[in-house]
Amino acid sequence: MDEGLEKYGPLFKNQVYMVALHIYATDSLRGEQAHFGAHFIPFHSALTAMYETTVLAITQHHGLELESTPYWWCFNDTDQSDIIGPEYFGTYPGKGPNYEVIDGRFAFWEIPTYNESYPQYIPYVADPSDCDYTGSEAGFLRESTSCLTSDYMVAFPSSADMNQSAKYEAFPLEPIMGCIACGYDSEDYNIFHFSWCVQEKWHIWIHSDLGGWRYRNDPGGIEYSGDFNGQQGNSNPIFIPFHNTVDMFYTEWLSSNLEWANTSWGYPYENGFNYLTKRTYDGINAWDTINSAFPIRYKDVGWADPSAENANTTVNYLEALCYFVNENADYLYVKFSGAPDTAPGEIVSPRNSTNTTGITTTTVAASEETISVGNSDGLTAAEAFLKAYDANSDNRLEAAEAFLETLTADSSGGRRD
Repeated sequence: MDEGLEKYGPLFKNQVYMVALHIYATDSLRGEQAHFGAHFIPFHSALTAMYETTVLAITQHHGLELESTPYWWCFNDTDQSDIIGPEYFGTYPGKGPNYEVIDGRFAFWEIPTYNESYPQYIPYVADPSDCDYTGSEAGFLRESTSCLTSDYMVAFPSSADMNQSAKYEAFPLEPIMGCIACGYDSEDYNIFHFSWCVQEKWHIWIHSDLGGWRYRNDPGGIEYSGDFNGQQGNSNPIFIPFHNTVDMFYTEWLSSNLEWANTSWGYPYENGFNYLTKRTYDGINAWDTINSAFPIRYKDVGWADPSAENANTTVNYLEALCYFVNENADYLYVKFSGAPDTAPGEIVSPRNSTNTTGITTTTVAASEETISVGNSDGLTAAEAFLKAYDANSDNRLEAAEAFLETLTADSSGGRRD
């Protein structure tokens, strides 16, 4: 972490920091601070903003003119073979002896142990007593119940028969479009219901399909997951473009119902509710600090210069909701070449078209003059993003450093300007 801060500046966060922040949110002793409620939307919007901030700092350091992080159109109306396969993110399920991902740009992606990761993030934790996480059972930065012993990223099959020859299949588009098509209703379909619709019909299943699940053979049959699932879901580098897509759908729905913005689309100001545990608890109401035990600050998401007085002001759920995922945001999503008419996003200029693999620019500035989709090598924004991640690229660092340095991005280049 210190090395990265020295090289890339105060906006840098490494992957250990980001995964630990996500784990602290999911493992909070107060109750889940990141999922299974209306708070899912602002939490992940702020998290992807942090990711993009770091990614941009790193790509700029390496001379890549990247204006945003990309989103991933992970639906069955486009060919997914270039994304989920040996060219980019690897073959799923993993082809290693223990389902490790051993091909693609992130082959043999290292998962740190708890003991080596803990000293890197604990200085940034505001309230250690809010989370009793001490690593996985095997001592890694994985979910508490995981008994995985592999040093590398694991992707199990999602089917019960554990067929390693199975291939990931893109998700159908209709369920998520159905969530967006439902208009706001204060009682029957507010932000709480929309958030659950997105999670239940799409988000959870992408994590499950790509991360996979296994059961122990002991009498308890405890379930544990691959590294794109569970508490450590953001260990996998595909988390960034996937969650940028999630944010894109939130932007579409909230902006389509903008006349209800003065109600915060029904976001709770008290009695925040978790629809999985069916209970209310502190920490997830509108004015609450996002993940207050391990908070996200203004400087982390591009709202303040690191030297400004308000740099360390913490972001609350309402602020993230109001300034990240609706028309108040200073960014827009751009359709990729070949996107269906029903897909969210705008066509700004032919110069913004990326390749047709389903990875495209998350956001660009609205001004024609400030749009930049390539660099001196003639790469598109999506390709530049992938190159920044590529441990084998001649202008990158060693493989062990690649993920640690690139996985803290803020959404400003991708969704804010």
